[in-house]
Amino acid sequence: MKEKEFYIGFDLHKRVTTYSVRHLNGDIVAEGECATRYEDLKSRLEPYLRSCLIGVEASTSYYSIYKKFKQSGLEIIVANVIQIRQLIAKNDILDARRLSDMLRLGSFPKSYIPNDDIQRLRNMVHLRHSFVKQSTRLKNQIQALMDKNNIQIPCKIPFTKKWCNWLEKAIISRQYTDELEHLYDWYKFISTKIDKLTIETTLYCEKTFKQEFYLLQTIIGVGPTLAACLIAEICPISRFKTKKNLRRYAGIVPCNKISAGKSLSSHIPKLSCRKLLKWALIEATNAGLRSKSKLKEYYKKKKKQKGTQKAIVATASSLCDIVYHTLKNKKEYQAS
Repeated sequence: MKEKEFYIGFDLHKRVTTYSVRHLNGDIVAEGECATRYEDLKSRLEPYLRSCLIGVEASTSYYSIYKKFKQSGLEIIVANVIQIRQLIAKNDILDARRLSDMLRLGSFPKSYIPNDDIQRLRNMVHLRHSFVKQSTRLKNQIQALMDKNNIQIPCKIPFTKKWCNWLEKAIISRQYTDELEHLYDWYKFISTKIDKLTIETTLYCEKTFKQEFYLLQTIIGVGPTLAACLIAEICPISRFKTKKNLRRYAGIVPCNKISAGKSLSSHIPKLSCRKLLKWALIEATNAGLRSKSKLKEYYKKKKKQKGTQKAIVATASSLCDIVYHTLKNKKEYQAS
């Protein structure tokens, strides 16, 4: 990267952005706040844009600003916030100063920015997943309300078509409270949206990521929905040098704390930004265990050694390797 004269750090929020401009020699030459609008930021920073590198923390507000600076031909990179989260003190101006200094020193932890196709798929997949979580919450509320009012339905499995038909008839006949009717109506609405988003996501993957979408579904346990999740969170696979890099990115390998040559503890990291990828791998693993395969044999072996939960994570880690090789080699998965 060519050396720049100025290094600009942004701490972006929905309405206000704090900026800090650092000279090549390390001096802060300007800092302040302005509205989170490209036009306002550009006018404030105009004297420094002739030779600059811009750094910004990933947030819900960064993408439009990032795109506009990129389109203007300016160099802008997004920070991997997990790597810079541990701070002694934190406020907006300190964040902006720290970003500008890391840019100057070449220690800025870059974050991957997806192209428009991947970003659109991510938005669809994340929205669908949020609807699924709402649906689960509503199911629990409906079940709790029915238990509270001692409402019995002559169907063993809740929320099947037969179960729902029975409940709808009971609601129409006004046997139960209005609260149950409202909850069930909201559940039906969310379910319709989930079905619609599932179809849209599948069609989009078939059109835009045809090869990856097909290849991933050759893996045991991976259906259309999980294939879409994996593409959204992983692709392009070229950004991962090894299968171990992908495992660590997914957060399904233990992190060890080592001091003075001794291993103090190990744990699975809680990475909120990649929860969906970890969820997709665990779901695919659980689905794969319902069929006879080497993956199931591996799970049984690990279960005896480590217990159920650790065995599931260990098996998901092996499945992650299969996903990596399938996408990297562009070949169908062949279960031996």
